[in-house]
Amino acid sequence: MVTPSSAQSYQLFQQALEQMRTALTAQDLEIAILRNNFQEVQGLFQSKILILTTDDVTPDSASRWQSLQTEIYKQMRLLETDLMLLQASRSSATFLSRQTGVKNRLNTLIQYCQELLQ
Repeated sequence: MVTPSSAQSYQLFQQALEQMRTALTAQDLEIAILRNNFQEVQGLFQSKILILTTDDVTPDSASRWQSLQTEIYKQMRLLETDLMLLQASRSSATFLSRQTGVKNRLNTLIQYCQELLQ
């Protein structure tokens, strides 16, 4: 769907998302490390993904690419909110519930990257 040059951007973004997911599921989860991972993901998103245009995809898949780009943008904003809510969790039940929400959001973003890379 995407050109080789933009594929590299999506691969880097996907790898950062996977690292964040790994940090999220670590036994000794630290919110500070998770926030740092998110800053890295967000930086890659802004510097590598948001700058892409329809020129970076095959002409027959431009519409699908635009839809996925829109979804990725939306999911990134929701991920930021989810992380703030996770950080504000007071009870362990709430923390676990929000941790699952963040993990699901990361899985969704990774799936979008995989679809773009096919």
